[in-house]
Amino acid sequence: MLPSSRPSPDPDAAAPLAAPGAPGDSCGAPRGKRRRRALIAALVVVALVAAAVAALLVLGPPALRRHVVAEARARGVALDPGAVDVGLDAVRLRDARFSLLGVRGLSGTVARTTIALRGLSPTGITADGVELTLVGVDALEGLPAWVAQHGPRASALRLTTGRVRLGLRDREGGPEVLALTDASLVRRAAGSVQGAAAPPPGAPRPEVGVLKQARVLVAGNEVARTDIAWSIGATAISLGFGGEDVPSAPLRAELRPLPSPSASIELAPTPLSALGALLGVDVGASTMVVSGTFELRLAAGADRTALSEAPLEGPIALTVKGFTLPHPRELDGLLFGDTTTLKADAHISGDRRRIALSAVEVAAGALKLKGTGTIQREGTDAAIGMDLSGSIPCSLLAGSAAMSHLTGAVGLLARDLASRALAGSVAVQVRVDARASRLTAARVTPSAILRCKVRL
Repeated sequence: MLPSSRPSPDPDAAAPLAAPGAPGDSCGAPRGKRRRRALIAALVVVALVAAAVAALLVLGPPALRRHVVAEARARGVALDPGAVDVGLDAVRLRDARFSLLGVRGLSGTVARTTIALRGLSPTGITADGVELTLVGVDALEGLPAWVAQHGPRASALRLTTGRVRLGLRDREGGPEVLALTDASLVRRAAGSVQGAAAPPPGAPRPEVGVLKQARVLVAGNEVARTDIAWSIGATAISLGFGGEDVPSAPLRAELRPLPSPSASIELAPTPLSALGALLGVDVGASTMVVSGTFELRLAAGADRTALSEAPLEGPIALTVKGFTLPHPRELDGLLFGDTTTLKADAHISGDRRRIALSAVEVAAGALKLKGTGTIQREGTDAAIGMDLSGSIPCSLLAGSAAMSHLTGAVGLLARDLASRALAGSVAVQVRVDARASRLTAARVTPSAILRCKVRL
């Protein structure tokens, strides 16, 4: 038999797949099926993910918009989210507007907001370009109630902000009288503030935080750049100027909206130079230390429904260490020490431009003066004027004059003789003129009328 002309089989050529159930290849078919099934499953998963992403990007924004609005409302915020951009792990809002439920006169806008998500639940908020507007003092009345109702849930979200601006207007459409700008808001846990009083058992924890390095503008003019701490509790709103928390700030204010609006302002003992820097006032190289309190309430007969235009009144107390009224050396024995105190009743006009001071009492050593005064606002500055009067017994005046010229035992003897020889009093009048921006340049004009007589 002749040899076949067909080429010999190539040993390296791939053998054809065995037919199902072929002897010697029992696992080949199941492996192939598994590969095909895995490939099909992977394609199905990719298709489902692509469809889900497409649905999220095409159909998601309206639904997520409604969800974001509902989540904000559940936290006490009425939100118009503006433009909504949807991602897999966050929702981004542009040009959103908001207000707080139940808080009149407060509204705001946010240029850009990123809401981090876990599923559909928000886990944190990053906001930039936040602008808050308060119209009238009435806007503060609803904040404590809002915190009591919505504070715990609202504060559960991590909040990061940049470029915060807060503006205050006396009335709708009126000029901005105060603004805090270019600040970053840092919210803090209530228990982390040193020196803060613990809330009563069962009471909600206050909302606390600080506006870092806020520019303080009064009538459009910058007067300071400082930290402003805040605390909103169940009954009061507290502010601290110049500190990262209210208790440690040198200048503190507590606003109590109910039952009748009132406020307390407290100045801890503070170098006048530091206070001047805080308020943007040039006081030179002063070594004086100032402290005081100021209580404010609605004036008698004022309408509490229009707080922004209602006159206010209350007592003021001020202590200045390192200052005594200018005087001749003959009065050194009367103006002893280095501390001057002032007490007065203040009445603030409805337009907030004039403060009338009555029942003024100024004490420096043994000198006691009484009178009246005014503080007239002029833009960011203010003119201060006071008329004071008092009387000094001639015996004390003569003794002080003797001690100013004579020393030792001779001076003491002269003081005793002069004190015994003179009767009557000296009427003292003092006129004070100053400007808030130049307190150290105050002009003090004293005068005296002698009513002394020699004892026989």
